[in-house]
Amino acid sequence: MINVTDPIVKRFIENLHKAVERKNKNLSATAYDEYVLENRVIRLFCEDRSLTPRTCADEMNACYKTDLYNEDIVKILKSTRLSHQQKRAELIDWAEEIVKVFAQSLTSRKQKDFDEFLALRNKIIHTREGERYKIQERIACLMLYVKHPELDSGNDADTIEKFGNVYMKHFLYDASDFLKNICGKTKSGAKGDKKDPQADKIELLENMLNRSDMLLKDLQDDFDARIKQSHQDDLVEFFSRLNSEKYGCILDAVLSVRNGVRQLRKEKVQLQPEIGGLFILIERLAQFIRDSEINPIMKPGSVKDMRLDEVESCDYEGSPFLNTTEVKRVKVLSPGWVYKNKDVQISRPRLKEVVGE
Repeated sequence: MINVTDPIVKRFIENLHKAVERKNKNLSATAYDEYVLENRVIRLFCEDRSLTPRTCADEMNACYKTDLYNEDIVKILKSTRLSHQQKRAELIDWAEEIVKVFAQSLTSRKQKDFDEFLALRNKIIHTREGERYKIQERIACLMLYVKHPELDSGNDADTIEKFGNVYMKHFLYDASDFLKNICGKTKSGAKGDKKDPQADKIELLENMLNRSDMLLKDLQDDFDARIKQSHQDDLVEFFSRLNSEKYGCILDAVLSVRNGVRQLRKEKVQLQPEIGGLFILIERLAQFIRDSEINPIMKPGSVKDMRLDEVESCDYEGSPFLNTTEVKRVKVLSPGWVYKNKDVQISRPRLKEVVGE
């Protein structure tokens, strides 16, 4: 635990609080609801990395009086690109390490400890697609208050739940500046250097000004990303409706008819010329779906042996599982569909238990 009675640490906590308050004032009342939900889920994983989507939903419902289910947590993890268990563990490992070195720097006030913290802060963790995880700093900030609640001045830990990737990143950079100022003072004092008492304050204000310019740029980039995301959301909504029961599960139907036509051609069955145009239309529809990067999750009609954790992300029809290790044989009635990098689900696979085999 960090000694919060130390005058320097007290001042550090006050600066953290002011940084949180400054950013909080810029938020609109309706802008952060989505972030609060995401951050609470991430916070629970920071507290206990062994959580599953189901147990996380139970914890959310118990702690925050929500009404979430397994699939809601899966959706949140996918939207934040944390659905891959190994990558999520890698990010949590990094966050734990950076918080550990952060606390060590604050306690020792040694330049070498601060340099180690800075190196960790600047470390980039990549997604499976090779992109930088923009959520890195968000996880680190949440982890800071999970591991060191004594740094919370009032309700700062709750307030930062409203912050998205950009504000979390700049909050971490603010904390870095405050920490640098502390470690820098120790180094100067050890050498007996005389320093203008206003120099630290001037340097801090200069850093804050530079950070403001960076913040504006990052907010613009975030806005552009949200515009791009909204186009993706529109596309996903279109295909979701297309494969809804209301419209006869068109994606499933196109895939089924296309596979049927290919089988007939393989068997060299003579088809009536009158329906040839219909089959061409089906092939073009299938090509349009592929070009839109919409892909089936499972093979329709296939039979699989599956456990409870595998079935949880599907619509399952059959007898209940008695425990998590039980295996049931199921048939794929509907393949389910995903968009692009498999992190965005269009529709869930539909499975039916195979009985009497």
